[in-house]
Amino acid sequence: MSTASTPRPAAWIALFLLATVTLPPGCATSERWRTAGAVTTKDRQPFYLTSGNQKLLIAPGTLTITPVEDGLFNSPQLVIENGKDRMVIELHQGELTRNEIRIVGVTHGLSANILGTWQDTRRGLHEGSTTESCSTSGYCAKEKEEKKCDDKGNCRKEKYWEHGHYSDCPGSRYVTIHYEDFTRAYRIAFLNPRNTRDELANYQGETGMLSREIGRDSGPCQLNYSGHGHHHRRH
Repeated sequence: MSTASTPRPAAWIALFLLATVTLPPGCATSERWRTAGAVTTKDRQPFYLTSGNQKLLIAPGTLTITPVEDGLFNSPQLVIENGKDRMVIELHQGELTRNEIRIVGVTHGLSANILGTWQDTRRGLHEGSTTESCSTSGYCAKEKEEKKCDDKGNCRKEKYWEHGHYSDCPGSRYVTIHYEDFTRAYRIAFLNPRNTRDELANYQGETGMLSREIGRDSGPCQLNYSGHGHHHRRH
């Protein structure tokens, strides 16, 4: 299930590059934010996105981009795939904000700056349900312990269940969970680091259907069955 949150408007992410590495296809990434979309390039010419001796061909056609919130060693990542290879850009923790995707290529050895935005589109609502533990007043059994000693002074602790009226008897309640369904669309530009008005490529892609929790309604706490094995006491 998704983490509790409230609906939020179209948001931006700011990312600053820490390191890049090209990996073979098949390495695990976060599928949640995976987007397969169309990429166009300047004058329809392919180019290599490089970092040191690593390179990834970006050509007109299809590209897959995945922002990963929990990357290697808990660092966020941006994963770019062209169908044959992938490049994983490792990012500092805490550099994801609600403004934009901003990777400064010149500063970090990448051959292009990467600038992008994302926007959520609401697709509908649905509900789920669960139960959760709670406590309530009522008549139930509590496990207690007493010390028993024989005539020789040998003592032991003995546990027993004592029935009575308590304010914190174990119970459970039914919970209705409300979800918002949405998709997330990305627009990402690859820019010439020497002239940021010179766009080398432009990518547009959208996630599949996603959902997030937006609220809960809890029913009354119902007393659980209070019967237990042997050695009961009542008061």
